[in-house]
Amino acid sequence: MSYSEKARAIMRNWNKKEFIKIHHPEYMFIRETELVQLDAYADNIEEWVLSGEYAKFTKARKRTALVHENHHLTEYRWEEGEKIVTHVVLKKKGLAWRSIVNRVPFEDFNEEVA
Repeated sequence: MSYSEKARAIMRNWNKKEFIKIHHPEYMFIRETELVQLDAYADNIEEWVLSGEYAKFTKARKRTALVHENHHLTEYRWEEGEKIVTHVVLKKKGLAWRSIVNRVPFEDFNEEVA
């Protein structure tokens, strides 16, 4: 079973221990202003899932796609409001090792890149 399949199954039927198992012990979620280590990240995700906000979030997302997945990375993309969201998970020994999310407004896709 791939990382993305495991992650979706765990999120649908929340289990913090299983969530931690699919992450490397050195895992960090990279926010713009901080690095979040695995235990704090798992606590945040658990609170999000158990509060019911994760279910609301997934219903509100549009066109969620698994863009690419291999032994080294997993890339997801979806529409959230007026933004395109890209979530990249880098892996180490097949486990999530680093993760970062990027949100870009739709209008930024119309800009020409020189």
